[in-house]
Amino acid sequence: MLYPLLFHTITKPKVWGRELWLLSGYGDEQSVVANGFLKGNTVGEVLEVYMDELVGGKVYDRYGTLFPLLFKVIDANDNLSIQVHPNDEQAAEMLSEDDVLQLGKTEMWVVTKATQEASIILGFTRQTDAQEVKNSLEQNTVMDLMQVVPVKKDDVALIPAGTVHALCKGTQVVEIQETSDITFRLYDYNRPGMDGKLRELHIPQALQVLDYAAMPQPLLDVKDTRPVANVVNDIHFTTNRLRFTGLLHRDYAPYDSFVVYICLSGQTDIVYEDGVETLKAHQVCLIPAGLPDIQLVPKGECDLLETLIMN
Repeated sequence: MLYPLLFHTITKPKVWGRELWLLSGYGDEQSVVANGFLKGNTVGEVLEVYMDELVGGKVYDRYGTLFPLLFKVIDANDNLSIQVHPNDEQAAEMLSEDDVLQLGKTEMWVVTKATQEASIILGFTRQTDAQEVKNSLEQNTVMDLMQVVPVKKDDVALIPAGTVHALCKGTQVVEIQETSDITFRLYDYNRPGMDGKLRELHIPQALQVLDYAAMPQPLLDVKDTRPVANVVNDIHFTTNRLRFTGLLHRDYAPYDSFVVYICLSGQTDIVYEDGVETLKAHQVCLIPAGLPDIQLVPKGECDLLETLIMN
C-alpha cells in the first residue's frame, strides 16, 4: 500500500540566485523518494506502477503518466528575466515530437521572504499590443509598460499563462506551477548568463503568447481564516494554507486527487491508516490519492501549503 512520500530536493544554481525543485516529474529532472519501501525511485517511476492510486482517477485520465505539477522555492538575489509562458494549447502546438512531454505554465507565488524594497513585475500597466511592446524593446523603454508591484511576506500572486512577469531582487517565493519548463524571455537587462554570454531572448514567441490586457489587481486578497484558508482555486490546481496548533483532520475522498504539502514552518506528524510520517520545515510530502483520510498532528504551530487538483 502507498504511504505519504517524502522527496530529496534538487538544487539548481542560476545567474540571479537559485531554484530548489521540491517535487518534480519533469523530464530527466525527477524527484527521488526519500522514505519507505519506494526510497530511491523517481516520482515518474512510482506513477507508472501505481497510476490512479497515486494521483487519482480523474487526474490520471487527464494527464496519464505525466505528473502534472511542479513545486519550487525560488530565491532571487538579482532580478529574473522578464518572461512569459504559453498555455496548454499553445505549448502543444509549439512542441516537437523530440521535446520533453510538458504542459503550458500557469503558476502561483507565495512570498516567503522579502526585503523592504522587494517587488515583482506582474502584467502590463495598461492595455497594449504586440507592436507597441516590440517597439519598446527596440527603444529600450519596455520597463515603462511593466507593472512593478511591491511585495511583502505572505503576499500571493496567481500568474496565468500569457502573463508577463518577473521576480525581482530580494524576493523568495514558493512557486506552484504546471509541469513545464517553457519560458520565453522578453527582456533580460542585457545580462550575461552562467557561461558569460548574453542569454537568449525569445521575442517572437513571447509576442505570440502574451496577454496584452492590463492587470489591475496583481495580488490576491487572501483571507487569514484559520486553520484553513483558500489561497488559489484554479482549473490547474487548488492551494490552501493550513496554519494550526492542534490536530487537523483532512478528508480528501471527494476530490479524487493526490495532495502535496509544503511545510513553510514548524513540524507535523502525518497520521494515515497504516502509520505515521513526519514532515518538517522546508520539506515536501505527496499524499497519494489512495490515502484519502489524513490526520495532521503538529508539534507546536505548523504552517503548510496544501495543493490538489479539484477541477
